[in-house]
Parts: sequence; C-alpha cells; structure tokens
Amino acid sequence: MAYQPAFILRTVLVAAGATVLSLAGLISASSFAQTASQTNAQTSAAASAQVFPDHAVQVVVPYPPAGLTDNIARYFAAKLKDIWNQPVVVENKPGASATLGASIVARATPDGYTMMVGSVGMATNPLMFKELPYKASDLTPLALVGLAPNVLYVNNSLPVKTVKELVEYAKKNPGKVTFASTGFGSSPHLAGELFASSAGVQLLHIPYKGTSAALADFLGGQVNIFFDTMQSMRYVQEGKIRALGVTTEKRLADASELPTIEESGVASGVISSSWFGYFIQTAVPEARRKQIADALLKVANEKETQEKLKSFGLIPIALDPVAYQKFLDAETKRWGAVIKAQNIKVD
Repeated sequence: MAYQPAFILRTVLVAAGATVLSLAGLISASSFAQTASQTNAQTSAAASAQVFPDHAVQVVVPYPPAGLTDNIARYFAAKLKDIWNQPVVVENKPGASATLGASIVARATPDGYTMMVGSVGMATNPLMFKELPYKASDLTPLALVGLAPNVLYVNNSLPVKTVKELVEYAKKNPGKVTFASTGFGSSPHLAGELFASSAGVQLLHIPYKGTSAALADFLGGQVNIFFDTMQSMRYVQEGKIRALGVTTEKRLADASELPTIEESGVASGVISSSWFGYFIQTAVPEARRKQIADALLKVANEKETQEKLKSFGLIPIALDPVAYQKFLDAETKRWGAVIKAQNIKVD
C-alpha cells in the first residue's frame, strides 16, 4: 500500500500525542491502540474505494445472447473497460423470466464487482411470481440508459392491415390469435395484455426465452403478433411482416408514417415501452454504488453511445439512481394494475 504524505503526518502526530499523553497518565495504551487501528481502517477503506475496480467486473444479462439487452450490456462493457482499465465480463444467465440472473446478482458478494442489466421484469416479477429466488429489496437501481417504444407487428399470414382490422378479426376468432413475448412479465408480454384488455379481445400468449427465439417463430409464421422495438422495422421494409402501430402517445419523429395505436380508435391507453437499466446489490456501500453509477452515466451521455443506442431502436436516456428509482416505482404501479386486471400469475 502506498501511503500518502497526509497519512504519514497524521500517524506521526497521533503517535507523538499518545506518547505525551501516556507520560502524563491521561490515556491508556489500549485506548491509543484502538484509535490508531480505527484511523488505519478508515484510511484503508478510502484507499480501497479510490482504486476500484482492481480486477474484473461481472455484468449479468438475464436473457440469452444476441438480444437487445445483451447488445446493450456488451457495448457498455467495452466502454467501462476503457474507463476502468479492467476487464468487464458479460455473463448470460437466462431463465425463469429473468429471475435466475437477478438471483445470481442478489446473492453475489456486495463489493460492486457484480451487477446486471435489467428491464421491465425487475418491476413486474415481484407482482407476478408467488415466490422469487431473491428479495426484490436486495437489488437497487444504478442507471437507466435506454427506452424502446413497442411497435405492434403482425405476420403477413394474418389478413389485416390496420389496428382496427386486427381487433375486428380477433373478435371474430376469440382465443385463436396468438402473440409472442420474450417471457412472462416482459415488455412484449405486458404490451400484448394491455392491448387485449383495452381492445376487448382474447389473445393467446406464447412466451419464449428471449427475443431471438420469439422473433424467429414470429417471422416463420408460428405466431401472429409480436410487440417488438423499432429494431424489427427492417423486416417490415423487407416485406416479411407488417407494422400496424406504435405504443406511444405521439408518432415517432423517426417513423412519422407509423400511426399510434391510440389513433385507431379501438384501443385506448396502450402506452408501453421496453426499458434497460443497471441494478446492483443494495448492500454495496453507497460510495461504491455512486462511483459505478457515475461511470455508467458518463458512458450513457456520450454522443457515440447515444447514436449506438438509436441504431438499436432505442431512445437514449441517462437517469441517475434517484430518478431511476422514481421511474421504477411508476412502472411498478402502472403495470401492477394491468397484472391485476388480466390476472397474470406465474407459479
């Protein structure tokens, strides 16, 4: 450990003071030893915080590789490596609607070397699962980095070209129109349930383990509907699927030709976005959490990062832990009403 001049001076003064006081009989040797020990411990803790990280940092992605969450995690990992001069390793731990990956992070040593990229499931899983393999309070938000409005896509095999036509078709075929999701409690799942509830139709939910699997079956015609991000608009341009509407209050500037679902007049209040942000154990010291959050926000605010996120079909954003927590609370409240109304439960 390299001691700083201030520390050496402080130690000398403490030692000198102790000698004088001991000679005067005012303090005991044991009292001085305790004081010196506390001083050393405080200095060591401060030095430890300054050198973080001094080895590899792990970022858990609770979804399979090659999906949007994975792409975001790997981009940020490369940027953090440059900032920290330490490896930042992305580990995919899919399963159980992202609760497997979350539980791994929750049980990790709370030293700041293990964090995760989460999405809407972090807000909805505690509301849907009878029991989680971790306590929701064990994890806390670090930084929100991206939003992704959902688009209502339909397979070409479905004889509809507008949201109104889709609702009419679904009412004539109750329970026969299917929609894919990336897992229970995922943004595509909740968007589908919200749409079904608002439009007064019965849709059959088909959950998949991640975006890649859901998209493959959707493009192949195995499922009829998929609420996905703007990233899938390229398949629309290739003529493989149709985009009927976007789940925002106003039309998107980058896709002004795409109407909102609200404009259809047959499904009101279908406002939904995927979001992506970092979480870490609540037990990690606050100073360490702030240090990590600051690094993430530095990356999120870079112009290069914002352009990259836009290429992923995201709306770049950079919310600090306080603002992120407020956002998370609002998401929990909003989707909690949908989960209750649609009686969504996972045993």
